[in-house]
Formats: sequence, C-alpha cells, structure tokens
Amino acid sequence: GLPCKLEGILGSPLVNGYRNKCEFSVGYSLQAKPTVGFMLGNFREGVTAVEEPVDCPNVSEIACKYASIFQEFLQQSDLPVWNRFKNSGFWRQLTVREGRSPGKPLDVENLEVNISEVNISEVMLIAQVSSATFDDAVVNSEFERLAKAFAAGATASSPSLPLTALVIQDHQGVSNVAPADAPLRLLSIPKADGEPEESNDVVEARIHDSISNLRFCISPTAFFQVNTLAAEKLYSLGGDWADLGPDTLLFDVCCGTGTIGLTLAHRVGMVIGIEMNASAVSDAHRNAEINGIKNCRFVCAKAEDVMGSLLKDYLNPLREEDEHASEGSNKEITIAEEKDSSRDNVPENEGCSGQDPENDIADSNCPEGSGKEPQSQLQKDCTSEGNSLAQPFKNVVAIVDPPRGGLHPTVIKILRTHARLQRLVYISCNPETLVANAIELCTPSPDKIEKNKDNRGWRNMSSAGLARHRAKSMPISKPFQPVKAMAVDLFPHTSHCEMVMLLER
Repeated sequence: GLPCKLEGILGSPLVNGYRNKCEFSVGYSLQAKPTVGFMLGNFREGVTAVEEPVDCPNVSEIACKYASIFQEFLQQSDLPVWNRFKNSGFWRQLTVREGRSPGKPLDVENLEVNISEVNISEVMLIAQVSSATFDDAVVNSEFERLAKAFAAGATASSPSLPLTALVIQDHQGVSNVAPADAPLRLLSIPKADGEPEESNDVVEARIHDSISNLRFCISPTAFFQVNTLAAEKLYSLGGDWADLGPDTLLFDVCCGTGTIGLTLAHRVGMVIGIEMNASAVSDAHRNAEINGIKNCRFVCAKAEDVMGSLLKDYLNPLREEDEHASEGSNKEITIAEEKDSSRDNVPENEGCSGQDPENDIADSNCPEGSGKEPQSQLQKDCTSEGNSLAQPFKNVVAIVDPPRGGLHPTVIKILRTHARLQRLVYISCNPETLVANAIELCTPSPDKIEKNKDNRGWRNMSSAGLARHRAKSMPISKPFQPVKAMAVDLFPHTSHCEMVMLLER
C-alpha cells in the first residue's frame, strides 16, 4: 500500500514542444547521410544510426530548425562526423538551449507551438567537437563557417530565430557526456550584414529564462529544468507544502542555479542554498543580484561537508565572535568553495538539480584554495536590512532536489538527526532513490544501534535494501513521517515525472 496520500498528478501547462534544452546527436542515418537528431537505439546494442527529430512532440520548433541548419552545414563540412565505433571524427553533438522572456500568461489551452507565443527571446547553441587530431587552422576556419551558417539560417527563417550565444565544447571521450573540465570556447556571431560582432559585445556565454516573474541567468552547462512552465508549478507546490513564513529558515539542498530558493525567497526570512557545482553557484549569485533578492546565501560545496556546520551556525545560540560580525545591518550573498568541487561524470537526467557536469567560460566566483573549513568564504558586496546570523528562526525547513542517485548518506543523517528540522519537502526525479532515502529518514530508531560491517553482499542489494541496513546504524532520533505526495508531469509524452513528497515529524 501507499505510505501516504497521493494527491494526484499536476499536469504540464504546455504539452507539446515544451523542452527548453535539446541535445542532438551527430551521426549517420540509415542511408549513410550526415544527420543531426536522435539515435534509433542504444549504442550498447550496436545501434549508431541517427535520424532527424521529425514528429517528436516534446522537441521545440526552434530546436528542430537549428538541428536542420547544422545538418545542412555538416553535409558541406571538410571535417568528419564522429564515429562511435572507431572513436574518431570531429563533429559530435548539438545542444540547443532556449530562454523565455517574461510576458503575459499564455493561453495554454489554445496554444499551438510557435516561436512568438511561447516568448522565446534567447537561444544558446553548444556544438560539441573532438579537435585533438585536427589542424588548428582548419578547425578555426570551420568554426567561422559554422557561425556564419547559424547566423544566416536564423535570419532566413520565418519568423527569424533568436541567436544569443554560440559555444564550442571540446571533448575527447567515448561518450558525449563531457566532464566538468571540458574546454568551452565562445564564438562571435556575425551580424546580419556579414560583419562579425565586436569582441567586447560578447563577454560571456549566457542566456536568461523566466520563472515566477524572476529572471534567471543560465551558463552553457548549468542545470535548469527543461520544462519552464511546469517548473513554476513544481516550485510553487513545494513552497506551499513547506508551510513557509517570515520566521522560516529555508535550506535549498542541491540548489543548482538557485531557482527554488530564489522563487520562494519572498516567503521566508532567509534561504541557504547548497550546491557543489561552481558555475551553477556563480549563476545563482547572479540570479539573486539581477532580481534584487538579498535574503539568500549560496554555499559552493558538497552538502554532506557543510550541512551540519550551517545548521549549527544559524540555529545554535549566537557565539561571541559572531556578535561583532552581526552588529551591522549587512548580509552577504556568500559563496564558499571546497577544494574539489567537480561533479562526478554522470549522464544528464531531467529534472534533477546539479546533474550536468559543468564548466564555464566566466569566472566561477568561487575562490581557489579557499581553505579546508567550509566557513572560509568569499563575501559579496550585496546587502539587505536586518538579516544576520543573529536572527531567530522559529521554523526550519529543507527542500531537497537531488540528482538521480538521491541524497548522500551523510546528508540524510544530518537531516534526520537535527531536531530543529521538522519539515522536509523532497523533490525527486527517481522514485527508486526516493524510496531508499525515505527508508532512512522514516525508519524508527532501533533499540540498539548496529555498526555497519564490511559485507560484500551489499553490492548486490537494491538501493532500498542498502537503506534498511544504514537505518540500523542511524543515531537515536525522531523519524520523519510521509504526509502526502504528488506527481508533477514535467516531461509529457514520456514515462517520467517529478515526485514531490512532504515529510514531517
């Protein structure tokens, strides 16, 4: 049976063409023609054929048009398409990212997918290549031709397509999933008259999207929910269930570019966002600045490394050394960095914050060598009135939006054992890991705590089985209880959805 009431399914306002990010593979079709689209099956099963994204209802019209422009260019290119069997070639992948400008509410019931009605105002193109064995002069010449082809194709389209940034990602690995340190290169986009843009006009590769009337800055590989309109409903639901108020301290765990915390900041006293990806935290800081939000602090570190100390700092009685620091009315939007803030190389999965391996052309704003202590931070000159470590918070809530692997066991332990944390909203893109994490959060404390012993049999256990074993060694603490849950359809035309579950104690 169900552990709590299932409130139903919250539908997506936009069902067709909803994706704001599409990754197109580059390969050969069944007719051996260079093609930009989707693979017809799994590479592990020997399938490498790529066909055009025809009649794919979740792919946007803009993305399809740019895939077609790129495909026409490849058929005339002097550089080869990537060969997955030989691990050789040059052109590998095209990613199209779209940004929506704020506007009047859409009449989604009568909405047919077209460019103007969904308010798409910015587009970033990311072409992934493997340049290691190719002559620099030839490569640079092809990049110039590529920029001209995209600019000309965007202008020739009716209506014309927005084109904000063109980025090259250089990746040598077998899979198209690039590591966090894969080099990025920003190309100048020619103007309509054929002249290149002034180099000073294009400083950073970023686009902007809008959620709940807030403007969000997105760097090339930063995570952002792929269904913007449904994400608005998801975040609003999470905030409603969290029972927020002006005396609430909200922890946004796995915060990515800060979308959840920033959209809820006006409903709480303070937001603490935790994210290990440096460029995502840099974007979060920018997003707070451009929206004039000053009651947020973003920490660039692994949640398991800083969660305990942050709870102690904000919820324990104020220490003497903090009193002097909090005499003024200033509060900083702060970024802290662990020495090793790189993400594991994991495939992208939709709807999980901080999923994508990230790198950024701009400085991350997280200082290198910031020290071993999580409190060693770069403080920004952004101030607001009245918020500091001294402010009392009567209500402590956490909203977690982890990647597909779920929360780190240390984070679960901290959430479970901190008595002041009474309410937890879990946003999950993977039901299996949600179940496993809920087992550890909700299992009553055992009469006798067992120490985990090395047992090779654990390798063959399910995630739920491992969670049951960890629960036996959980320190004595009051368990959470699942109260209610709701599915949110962020991915129409697929079997996937987000699950929001409220846990209380």
